[in-house]
Amino acid sequence: MARPSAFGGVTLTLIYATYLLGNLTALLFGARLSDQIGRRRVMLPALALAIAVALVFLFARSTAWLYPARILSGLATGLGSGAATAWLAELQPPGRRATGAILATAGYFLGTAAGPLLGGLHAAFAGWPLRLSYIVHLVTLAAALPALWAAPETVMQRPHRAGGLTLRPRLGVPRQIRREFLPPAATAFVTFALIGFCAALVPNLLRDSLKLPSPAISGGIISGLFFVATSVALVSGSMAARTTMLWGLALLQPSVALLGRGGGRELDAVAVGRDLLRRDRRRARLSRQPAGGRRHRPRRSSAPKWCRAS
Repeated sequence: MARPSAFGGVTLTLIYATYLLGNLTALLFGARLSDQIGRRRVMLPALALAIAVALVFLFARSTAWLYPARILSGLATGLGSGAATAWLAELQPPGRRATGAILATAGYFLGTAAGPLLGGLHAAFAGWPLRLSYIVHLVTLAAALPALWAAPETVMQRPHRAGGLTLRPRLGVPRQIRREFLPPAATAFVTFALIGFCAALVPNLLRDSLKLPSPAISGGIISGLFFVATSVALVSGSMAARTTMLWGLALLQPSVALLGRGGGRELDAVAVGRDLLRRDRRRARLSRQPAGGRRHRPRRSSAPKWCRAS
């Protein structure tokens, strides 16, 4: 079995972005499907597709395999997440439908927290780093099948003919709630944009700029982000939506500032120090070479003390 070729930050970002193609396709055309044919009839194919995707990742022989795998992964997630959220809400007692949405959100963040952590630990300390994570993923998906089969179906009215189904997307916001819709939509966009940036690029920044190549470190950092999100989703479930949104926006400002200060300035300092050290060594090497029967005196180092060679 061939080892997939290494790739840089641009390729990693493209692979990460192809997930959105499948996810948006599923959300646009399959969001109403479980309302028509039932939650289980959508969840089971979505789970089967996720198993097939894990097998593609497991046996991938080159980077090209990862693009269709990521698209299908987004398709499976889009189909399953909408149906699962509605299913959890409908299984709650009357008057507690919001609990289902909270559980679905917490489950999503908990899964995205456990994935990088387990994957990083497998890659750093276990054998078969490119395959073992997908084997664990397959076992987890297979374990979910009995639970899906045993859960009671909540959609009883279904179309009698296939022609009664509609996959036509319904885009739009009712006019009477448009003003109330825009603030949470903008908040969600900004928040998930920051999360996506961290999840996609922070591991490469740690490896290439800070010289921290351990997958366990990058996986732990990304995992910590989602573990905190899980805890906040559970704790803030009883708070008013406006209050949690305002608190989230207030905390987003210092987090972005800290990311820029800790990431940008630290990375710039490391890059500048490394360049100065290389230039200093090059000057010292040239000064030792004879030119016209005379050796040049080595110039004084221009690098800061903290990055000079010992």
